[in-house]
Amino acid sequence: MIKKILILRLSSIGDILHTMTVLPDIKQVLPDSEIDWLVDSNFEGIAKLSPLIDNVISIPLRKWKRNKFSWLFKVLQFRKSTIDKKYDYIIDTQGLIKSAILAKFLFNGKVYGLDYASAREKLASCFYNYKYCVNQNAVAVIRLRGLIAKIFDLQNNLKEFSFIINTINPKLNFDNYILILHGTSKESKKWDLDNWLYLVNWFIENTNKNIVATYSNSDELNFVTRLNEKLTNSRFLVIDKLNFSELSGVIKQSSLVIGVDTGFTHMANLLKVPTVAIYLDSKPSYVGILESEIGFNLGGYKQELKPNEVINCITQNKLI
Repeated sequence: MIKKILILRLSSIGDILHTMTVLPDIKQVLPDSEIDWLVDSNFEGIAKLSPLIDNVISIPLRKWKRNKFSWLFKVLQFRKSTIDKKYDYIIDTQGLIKSAILAKFLFNGKVYGLDYASAREKLASCFYNYKYCVNQNAVAVIRLRGLIAKIFDLQNNLKEFSFIINTINPKLNFDNYILILHGTSKESKKWDLDNWLYLVNWFIENTNKNIVATYSNSDELNFVTRLNEKLTNSRFLVIDKLNFSELSGVIKQSSLVIGVDTGFTHMANLLKVPTVAIYLDSKPSYVGILESEIGFNLGGYKQELKPNEVINCITQNKLI
């Protein structure tokens, strides 16, 4: 009998990408299972990148929460379209009260999640039928795969992580490039323009590679425009705004990615592209990329990071 599984990971880009690494683990145990995914509508496009997800269920939770008086009513209305969905496993990977409530009351089935000690919001564990402890000192991919391993009794049979997404390779009139990911939602996580300028100039002077930047909004476009104005070399290239599949393709084809704390830096790491992640306002021991011979976390919470530290990491580890 085919098992039906629901994964809850509402947001954000990096967290959704991390959670996708559990899908091959589930398929290892239940190859014929059907996997649905509940996600906030803002991130539906990210969830749809995975060919292992059979059905993406989109809920406009962030939009509804703008009106504090009507969002609960809208959730209850939404429930009418979901409560008849019967699942063998409902797995809340987020560990928030919000996600736990949705898991418990929107769908029909037993709910699996993190225990009191492991959940990000402790009271979330009250809504789960089955609760599991994971290593809170590990990065996200290890925590998430640890949860799935306990649910499906895989502790002694976990393989190397696998990350499978559909990408589109956009037609580019250049190749052999380094991608810089400068944009992030939180101002305190952004690296200064002068730091990027120093690093890009170093790439231009010391490599034969193109240096590529992209943008997703007007502020990021303004940033790369200012950076471009300070450079005189035609090997710095700005790509027009891309959709998720196209950006995934650009990342996958990069020879090196340098990025701040943003979901797409994690995507580069998960795609096994050489990656240096820059942290200025968060702890890489908790939210960092998976470190390896081609993946490195630099900086830390409330720390300054100089361009030479990035350059030293690149040269010492022969990333280019």
